[in-house]
Amino acid sequence: MKTLFYPRLALDGLRKNKRMVFPYILTCICMICMFYILMFLSSDKTTSLLPRGASTTSLIMVLGAVVIGIFSLIFLYYTNSFLIRKRAGEFGLYNVLGMNKGNLCKIITFETLITSGVSLVLGLLAGIILSKLAELCLVKMMGGTVTYNLRVDTFYVIVTLFFYLVIFALIWLSSVIKVRRSSAVSLLKSDKAGEKPPKANWFLGLLGAVILTVAYYIAITIDNPIQAIFLFFLAVVLVIIATYLLMIAGSVLLCRILQKNKKYYYDPAHFVSVSSMAYRMKRNGAGLASIAIIATMVLVMLSSVSCLWFGSKDMLATRFPGDIDYTVRFNEGKLLNETNMDAIKTLIKDYGEEHDLGIEPVLDIYYAEISGMGEGNRICFDDYAEEDLSTVSKIREVFLIPVSEYNKKTGNDITLQTGEALAFGSKCNMDQDTLELVLGNSIIILQLLKTDAKAFTIENSLRDIVPEIVLVVSDPVEICEGLGLASDDKYGPMRYMWKYCFNVDQTSMSMMDCANAIRRSVDDSLESDPHMSCNYMLFSEERETEGVELVSANGSMFFIGIVLSAVFILAAVLIIYYKQISEGYEDSKRFEVMRKVGMTGKEIKKSINSQLLVVFFIPLFFAGLHLAFAFPMIKKLLILFGIYTTGLFVITTVISFGIFAVFYIAVYKMTSNVYYNIVSGVK
Repeated sequence: MKTLFYPRLALDGLRKNKRMVFPYILTCICMICMFYILMFLSSDKTTSLLPRGASTTSLIMVLGAVVIGIFSLIFLYYTNSFLIRKRAGEFGLYNVLGMNKGNLCKIITFETLITSGVSLVLGLLAGIILSKLAELCLVKMMGGTVTYNLRVDTFYVIVTLFFYLVIFALIWLSSVIKVRRSSAVSLLKSDKAGEKPPKANWFLGLLGAVILTVAYYIAITIDNPIQAIFLFFLAVVLVIIATYLLMIAGSVLLCRILQKNKKYYYDPAHFVSVSSMAYRMKRNGAGLASIAIIATMVLVMLSSVSCLWFGSKDMLATRFPGDIDYTVRFNEGKLLNETNMDAIKTLIKDYGEEHDLGIEPVLDIYYAEISGMGEGNRICFDDYAEEDLSTVSKIREVFLIPVSEYNKKTGNDITLQTGEALAFGSKCNMDQDTLELVLGNSIIILQLLKTDAKAFTIENSLRDIVPEIVLVVSDPVEICEGLGLASDDKYGPMRYMWKYCFNVDQTSMSMMDCANAIRRSVDDSLESDPHMSCNYMLFSEERETEGVELVSANGSMFFIGIVLSAVFILAAVLIIYYKQISEGYEDSKRFEVMRKVGMTGKEIKKSINSQLLVVFFIPLFFAGLHLAFAFPMIKKLLILFGIYTTGLFVITTVISFGIFAVFYIAVYKMTSNVYYNIVSGVK
């Protein structure tokens, strides 16, 4: 044979099957392009253009590239398997005409070389061209330094080239093994083999419904954000399993139920569509389930990262009441008094006046903080280190507030005796008459007063992350010492805390430099005090510095969310497209028979629309249903990031679903035309 015989045969095969091959190559190009762009954005030269938080951005970009890489391996393997299955008849014909398995493997090899070569060249070229645009968008979004210098990151070009060469090599190996293991007869008949009528599997259908109910129950009943972290993965796995069971077994069951409704089934608009769907769901239900899962992933991702990005300002205001937030932890309860706190405030005020800082206090509160395990009206502090998945919902964060501080903050005039307390709970019930605080053999019983006093929370605490109990008592230190709690134990649950937050009206230096300078001044002054020296720790946070870090992290996740959503949507579109092609070829003979027995073109189109509407919108329905039931759990997870506004998440979720639905309908219109052209014989 001539040297170019196999390459020409491979090119001819790709050309004849361009309707299937072109979308596959386009998908490869897009994934290679996205992978390179994310690796490019993780480089030091890109992150150096960003403000503080570059390390976070780099890590998120690398993780995004890893996700795309893993997804590329799985999805491209799945897509190539479809292409090989559809072309099995062509390879079988070659085999019958005299080509052996080695010759067929040569054709596959040259086809793989052509498709992978085109994909790598165009994918890397597109990635290099678009990488600068992506860099400009990322830097601009995060308020970094914009430059217009074009560059090519050779290292990541090599990384991308090597990674996708490995993927294409694995796909080639899989194709060769499939062809070598198949006989000529099986290859010829693989695309024309008839199917036995599918049976309605009640057990699997009901099992899917039960599993989905359990997953939904977990999602809507979870009340603790920390517990949500552990149960989120379990709920996701259950939803995926249930979706596949319902799509494969449950959909066949639904078709059988519709067939028993003679008035509905024997309508010309429904007869062909219902009967063909019953056969189709047995084999292609997994494809619909995959579309539903991908759509759910996209919607969850888009709504969550959009909420984080657009809620960055609210997160910042919640976490940092002032420009500079100081937290002092005293090692001894006797140091938690007005005298020591006034002394530190005076030092801060004097430094501010000396350097014309314009200090304005916005928060001043002191308290004792204890972490324990709560159940009923009992909180045990010695079991805190033993929490696990089964007990994480029992974690309680207890804040002991002096009644004098409470009255000052709320304007009330409450008097409490020893053993009495006002109790305010967040995410936990505080209707009981007494509360037992337990540490070993020490027990303190507090009588909880029933009053109409104003509720009280600790600003900038672990709000809503774990159930929070605020106890207003006469003397927090007395209670802690009565329990034998020690704050100097490095691993102990006891903390004597004072928070002092203030705004600074100056622009001569950064907030970080300002906070460090004030802290050094305070430390230098307190070193000479024998009672305070080495008995306290002073921590500072600056809204300016932490804000840049926060925006960097949220911006990176928003950017990654958009990129990954684009990749997953592309995958869903390709699955839908291939489903339309494969099902179009399968149904074309059925509709040809129906035309011969008198079914008009108008009736055929009506039947097709009825069938496609059901098949297409089942995944969208399931995606919307999954998203609705996942809403409470995702909202709890967003609390861990500092998003407490439910309204913002509702808005981003509704908008994300609306945009995705519009896009999904557009894809339906385009691919349904492809299906109709195939079954109607239009070239």
